[in-house]
Amino acid sequence: MTNEEQYIQERLGRKNSFRVPEGYFDSLAAEVMSRLPEQCCQAEAGAAVQLEQPRQSRLVRMRPWLYAAACLFVALFTATVYFVAPDAASQQVAATTTISTTTTTTATAQDDYVDEVADYVMADNMDIYACLASDN
Repeated sequence: MTNEEQYIQERLGRKNSFRVPEGYFDSLAAEVMSRLPEQCCQAEAGAAVQLEQPRQSRLVRMRPWLYAAACLFVALFTATVYFVAPDAASQQVAATTTISTTTTTTATAQDDYVDEVADYVMADNMDIYACLASDN
């Protein structure tokens, strides 16, 4: 316990100094009911109190459908980008470029190029053999 708490206990003691006026809880329910507006107060008829729910806007009601449409759009876009094969014209251009570059280079220059690529990729002979074997 801190010094402040000890000082307060010495001055006031352990008794509860807060009191409720006499008969406060006896008339509390009647007091609260009298302050409610008339349209909400239908307890005397025995009916349950029903509050009118606010009407939702069209956008709020359509929100789950909009979320589903957005997810479908993203899925279709992703599938289109990743799974559609390139057309034949671009494959033919790539093949022609590869053939023309390989025929103009000499065997020595081509071996140097392969060595540079292998050093850049940090591949050793076993990695190269494994790559060639997996293509067959």
